[in-house]
Amino acid sequence: MLGYEAMMPSGIAWLGEDEWSMTLAISDINYVAAAEDQQTSIVDRWARFINSYGAGTRLQETIMNRVLDDADVSQLVQKPLRGDQFDFYRSDFNRIVRDKLAAASGNTVTEKYLTVTVQEPDLEKAEATLTRIFHEAEAGLQAMDGCKVRRLNRAERLEGFSHILRPHELFVFNEDEFEPNRKLSTADFVAPWEIDAKDKNGPLIFRNGSGDTYHTVLWMRDYPVWLSDRLISELTEIKCDLTISLHLEPLEQVEGMTLVQRQIAELEMQKITEQKRATKQGIDPEMIPAAVKDNLKEAQDLRDELRSSNQKLFSTVMVLGVSATSREKLEQNVKRVMTVIRKQSCTAEVATYMQLDGLTTELPIGRRRIPMRRTLTTAGAAIIVPFTTQELFVPGGNWYGVNAQSSNALVADRTSTTNGNGFILGTSGSGKSQSGKMEITNVLLSRPDDDIIVIDPEHEYEPLIEAFGGEVIRIHAGSEQRVNPMDIELNVTTSEDDPINAKCEFVLTMLEALVGGKAGLTPEQRSVADRSTLTLYRKYAAEGGAMPTLVELREALAQSGEDAGRELARMLEIYTIGSLGGFSNRTNVNPRNRLVSWDISKLGNELRTFGMMVILDQIWNRVARNRAEGRRTWLYIDEFHLLFSNKYSADYFRGLYKRARKWGLIPTGITQNIEELLANQDARLMLANCDFLLLLGQNATDADSLCELLHFSDEQRRFFTNVQPGHGLMRSGNAVIPMDGRIPTDSALYKLFSTSFGEK
Repeated sequence: MLGYEAMMPSGIAWLGEDEWSMTLAISDINYVAAAEDQQTSIVDRWARFINSYGAGTRLQETIMNRVLDDADVSQLVQKPLRGDQFDFYRSDFNRIVRDKLAAASGNTVTEKYLTVTVQEPDLEKAEATLTRIFHEAEAGLQAMDGCKVRRLNRAERLEGFSHILRPHELFVFNEDEFEPNRKLSTADFVAPWEIDAKDKNGPLIFRNGSGDTYHTVLWMRDYPVWLSDRLISELTEIKCDLTISLHLEPLEQVEGMTLVQRQIAELEMQKITEQKRATKQGIDPEMIPAAVKDNLKEAQDLRDELRSSNQKLFSTVMVLGVSATSREKLEQNVKRVMTVIRKQSCTAEVATYMQLDGLTTELPIGRRRIPMRRTLTTAGAAIIVPFTTQELFVPGGNWYGVNAQSSNALVADRTSTTNGNGFILGTSGSGKSQSGKMEITNVLLSRPDDDIIVIDPEHEYEPLIEAFGGEVIRIHAGSEQRVNPMDIELNVTTSEDDPINAKCEFVLTMLEALVGGKAGLTPEQRSVADRSTLTLYRKYAAEGGAMPTLVELREALAQSGEDAGRELARMLEIYTIGSLGGFSNRTNVNPRNRLVSWDISKLGNELRTFGMMVILDQIWNRVARNRAEGRRTWLYIDEFHLLFSNKYSADYFRGLYKRARKWGLIPTGITQNIEELLANQDARLMLANCDFLLLLGQNATDADSLCELLHFSDEQRRFFTNVQPGHGLMRSGNAVIPMDGRIPTDSALYKLFSTSFGEK
């Protein structure tokens, strides 16, 4: 019944005689939400892909729709209570997730597989052939919007069988335990305890320890001449356990043409027979059944199409397996499936007397046990495109809400993409701050080994920071909180250079910003400043004691005995013992707290560049220290566009986004001023090259600019224009998902996040 004789650890299955198969998991792409020309391109590429396979190779497309229990999904997303002071917020978060899923979610997981069957005399040759085919498929499908291809090993293939045959059982196959103890076969881990197949029309009843599963196999009897590309997508929108398997066996063009010519000859003979019968009855010979004429015309058109193109003929069979926990639910699910099939002008039937053979044909193993076949051209086979609505559910990731199209949970892991760099963009009131704070909360409650840093120019993160025991550092001239710009980490490498040399270079840059003016420091001033700074740090490294400060640097410059040094000392007076001396003392805050917010809301223009330099230096020291300790750092920069009005900050963040991945840093820029951000070429490059993007409500002009830069379709554009707060479009890696990130206004987290006037 399972359709294979043996399965190797590599995932290659021996089907008997000279047939071998492997299964590839293929990621979904957002075909439904793509523009029409992009959909055409996807179908064309898929046609070329399946057309590349020749006779002797069979393909099986399998789309597996599984419904997860609300409790199961909630369990995967929710935060376990830890018995600490934050359990109040974990409980509130868990309530939000439960209510959101219960209200809307379909909780369906759709998995797509491609099983390839080849004919080879032995395992060694089969392994070589299938490996080559895998690499070709990987390259060919990557061109379709970055579709990912992964080859399944034995455990992964068996787990797919288990989802169909033991849907509510825990999959227990373990490769390490199986190999040493071969008392069982692989089939024992996936086959039902018993299959009741007494009824010729089904359903099959899979009896397992957790209860019975009722399963009916349908087969697609006929397709219309003009088949729609919506067949698979509408079937997968049904909330039920459903497996769709389409088998494709390519015929060589000569063989295909011979088959068509034979069909035409048979239809012409049938036409002649009907004409003779009409003549005998005194009827016009042309008055023959329309079906005969239509079939002959269709066959002749097919012959002409094969002659004028490189299309092939495919011998195909499609089966659909529908499951439920009771007969009543199964009948309802079958009716819903048949309704969709009829809506697409197709015809399906129950596989009478062939339920077991239909089940084998359904399983992603590459066997076609039912004898019925339907011939399709490459174009006809390709239009049954397996791609539908993209989902994103990465276990262990952060919760962002639900998919606005399917209402399934939306969970992404920025640590698993090529780079974690990101942006959250939206007009005022679109929910961007709430989205950023929700992600911060996710990290705080789920990733105890990660640190979070926030740059807050609008003084709006303090409630969140204080609620989670973080440190708010207010940076401005009159602040009692002090940060020493001369702080150095001697035991942490912040660059490829020696820590002291790297810090001396930073001090020179800082002095340029403070007192250099438009012309910058003179060579003499740079020389004496570098020498004085180097002396201070070498003394500190050798003797220890208190960290050097700007006051001590000014004193060293004054005592250098050089005019350039004394001049620099006079220029630094206002920043050390004068009215702008807020950065002249030793640090009296805790920048090493797990959660730190740098509040720059009162940082005036006079000290803005210098203050940002100090903050960014502190942040990079923290990132370098965390990297050495194996800790990840999340950095959130609100009102990101403001930083690009300052050349130093702009240059710094351009470099930071390039270096972030190697240093375990995940930076996120948050802004409502999209136009100003897009006007900066560096910011545009950063935006185009980040792997995470939240586009919340945008005005029409900004939406057009973003679509042009990021290549979003008109269909995708509508998800971030004229939408409610909390709605938008999320891109994570290659996945582009419409999102609904709203949370209830009566929740504790909403009150903590809200910046709306009157809601505090």
